[in-house]
Amino acid sequence: MSKKLHDKMLTDHSLRPAAEAQLVNSLPPEPMARSSEELLHELHVHQIELEMQNEALRQTQQALEESRDRYIDLYEFAPVGYLTLSDKGLITEINLTGVTLLGQERNKLINTSLRTLVITEDQSRWVQHLMVARKQTEKLSIELSLQHGNGTVFQALLDCVSNTSGLRITLNDITQRKQAENELRLAATAFESQEGMIITDANKVILRVNNAFTIITGYNAEEACGNNANMLSSGRHDKIFYDEMWQKIDSVGYWEGEVWNKRKNGEIYPEKLTITAAKDSNGIVTNYVGTLSDITLRKNAEHEIEDLAYYDPLTHLPNRRLMIDRIHHAMATSTRTGNECALLYLDIDHFKTLNDTLGHDMGDLLLQQIAERLTGCIREEDTVSRFGGDEFVVLLEGLCAESIEAATQTEEIANKILSSISIPYKLAGHPYTSSTSMGIILFRAHQSDGEDLLKQADIAMYQAKDDGRNTLRFFDPQMQSTITARAELEKELNQAIKHQQFQLYYQVQMDSSDYPLGAEALIRWIHPERGLIPPLNFIPLAEKNGTILAIGQWVLNSACAQLKVWQQNALTRYLTLSVNVSAKQFHQTDFVSQVIMIIQQHNINPARLKLELTESLLLGDIEDTVAKMNTLAEIGIQFSLDDFGTGYSSLQYLKRLPLYQLKIDKSFVDTLVTDNNDQAIVRTIIAMAHSLGLSVIAEGVETKEQQQRLLTKGCTHYQGYLFGKPVPIEEFEASLKKAN
Repeated sequence: MSKKLHDKMLTDHSLRPAAEAQLVNSLPPEPMARSSEELLHELHVHQIELEMQNEALRQTQQALEESRDRYIDLYEFAPVGYLTLSDKGLITEINLTGVTLLGQERNKLINTSLRTLVITEDQSRWVQHLMVARKQTEKLSIELSLQHGNGTVFQALLDCVSNTSGLRITLNDITQRKQAENELRLAATAFESQEGMIITDANKVILRVNNAFTIITGYNAEEACGNNANMLSSGRHDKIFYDEMWQKIDSVGYWEGEVWNKRKNGEIYPEKLTITAAKDSNGIVTNYVGTLSDITLRKNAEHEIEDLAYYDPLTHLPNRRLMIDRIHHAMATSTRTGNECALLYLDIDHFKTLNDTLGHDMGDLLLQQIAERLTGCIREEDTVSRFGGDEFVVLLEGLCAESIEAATQTEEIANKILSSISIPYKLAGHPYTSSTSMGIILFRAHQSDGEDLLKQADIAMYQAKDDGRNTLRFFDPQMQSTITARAELEKELNQAIKHQQFQLYYQVQMDSSDYPLGAEALIRWIHPERGLIPPLNFIPLAEKNGTILAIGQWVLNSACAQLKVWQQNALTRYLTLSVNVSAKQFHQTDFVSQVIMIIQQHNINPARLKLELTESLLLGDIEDTVAKMNTLAEIGIQFSLDDFGTGYSSLQYLKRLPLYQLKIDKSFVDTLVTDNNDQAIVRTIIAMAHSLGLSVIAEGVETKEQQQRLLTKGCTHYQGYLFGKPVPIEEFEASLKKAN
């Protein structure tokens, strides 16, 4: 019976009896005869078993198909890429995840060398790794940078296992992991930066600190963690300061500023501190992160810069810049209170003389001691400053509102300062006495600018100097007029030098027989509008502004030109001509060469030229002075020491100088007839000069009685109105001819 018919008989109920009979007939003979019922039952059981086997087979096949589908899903959609490489490194299999990771279609990746997807920099490492991986059965991993289909590069981890089907590779995109690791590394590096870092919980209990924190504070992690952050508090800030700080942190989540904290060893130091509040997703503060840095060096540098900018380095007193600021502050305070203020402008008398004789070191010592004395003379609210050189300025604040009373208060303090400065000093063992000239200006509110006030006080100070020094003067408008006139005179003096508006006048010098020995050349300024201006009106100004150098050279050159003319006349060829030389002019480094050049230029006899020097000139570098005088004396030039007895020269120096003559000052001659002291001084000068082998001449002789007194004491040379006033050359020469 065919299988097709058999199956039909089993499924078609109309044919079932016939089928069952045919089935029975087809069965092999039983050893024992069984009934048809038994056979049918057995057949039915067999049929059921067959159906059960078919169902089990179907279920198994379905399970296999479902398992296969699950496998395919797991393979294709796994969270990692799966690749299989051939022995030549070609991709033979790749799952959908791998396709997605590489960003290319599957059919383009199959039979493509994985090496072509590796960036150039990593290809050599991949080739070496591939050679090793093929020979091992254990997993071998490598990290590479792979090229995505869109041109981007991503970081990949490849786990390679070799088997009979090739090289099985698990592909993971680790770009984010690498970025996270890098961020963690950067965060760790930042945490261990040069700045100290501290992390606390919401209750400000320290959880973690870095190494820089330990270096700055002295507390290691074990000592700091678990303690409250206020363990660093120095005690210099009050509760209000910290309350305001934490209020800002709570409101804006951030605070930055400078605080004073305390190290483990108890040292208090300045610190820059930044505190940031870290919050969770609900906005609740979970931690506080603080960064701190020791700014001790910066603060020291700022302090040094401030000292340089606002304080005098020698005395540590406020300088001009800071004093201007204090003056403006005093003005503002005076506006509110109505009280007067005062500025005292001080200049130390004869300070340059001290520097020139004992040296700048001694000058610095004097300035430092004066600064201490000035500070001791003022009140706590007042200010002493040094403007440089030997100038000091004192600011008095909070004086009486009544101007007269304020002036009285100021004068009392000023006199106290004058007395204090006049007390003798010890400068490295050298006794020294000093004094000061002081100008004072009273002010209140914003009546004047600070610079104008200083200028007016300076004007008053110069008035004090002109009035004899070691005194004080209050500023008044007339002083301003004087200064303005002086400034105008200075401007005109420069024009006079430029246009040579000067002329030499000559005053005769006589002996006891009324025989002319020579003359003194005296400069006069012939102003085009003011007429003749005497030297006392402009020579002090020229000394101050330095134009005396140009004037002195003009005088010397003009005098030598006149000597040249005199040498050619029998009446005048034996006359000497005296020329005054200022200290500034003499101390020029090329003064000697200037004199020699002028003498050679005019071809005169040097012995007919007499240079008159003042005693103050000797207070400079005595060795340089002696050397210059000796050089000029060797060529025949004579030297006369002018105004002798009024200066500060030392007899020890006097005997070393190649002097020809001493000149008795007019101040001793004026009262010579009536003043016994002047008579004694003149007698001493003459005797000393003779003992040193020097000639003596007296100036300012106006009467016969004065001449006779001088003659009886041994002085035989004279100069003064008794014999003739300074006159122009024409009048001078005419008088010589008349005398002969």
